[in-house]
Amino acid sequence: MYDYLIYGAAGFVFFVLLIYIQIKDSETSKKFFLYEKAIEDLNKKIYDLEKELKQKEYAISKQEIKEYIDENIEESLQKITQFVISFKNEQEKYLSEVRDNMEEKLSLIDDKIKNFSIMPESYSSNEKKIVNLYNKGLSVSEIARNLRIGIGEVELVLKIEGIK
Repeated sequence: MYDYLIYGAAGFVFFVLLIYIQIKDSETSKKFFLYEKAIEDLNKKIYDLEKELKQKEYAISKQEIKEYIDENIEESLQKITQFVISFKNEQEKYLSEVRDNMEEKLSLIDDKIKNFSIMPESYSSNEKKIVNLYNKGLSVSEIARNLRIGIGEVELVLKIEGIK
């Protein structure tokens, strides 16, 4: 019974973690969408500038235009690169925190499982006495009466031991 509860709790923690990761993933997608929009805006500005230069018929050589565009693109790329690097570092830090948190929770669950699996000494000694008395031919009710425990407990121990 406790195993199902523990597995259910672990499943619930896992489910919550999946939802949390999904939320973070959607936030990341939104940020990438903003980057894409910024790049599109930059391309539109470049197009507008080239169109404006052609309309006004400035005497600027193609090389100067190319250099101007290259400078703007390089600046934009540097900013985007810095942002992506900082975003990557934040995500790595976040994932590290999540992993540490999950490891802590798993160790707590492991500790709780160990606590559930350890039977009290009185139960262990009663268990041995029940098995010995049953092997000597005493009935379930006689064993319960002699050890001053419930019949259900005697039956449970015999079932666990695979005797009855």
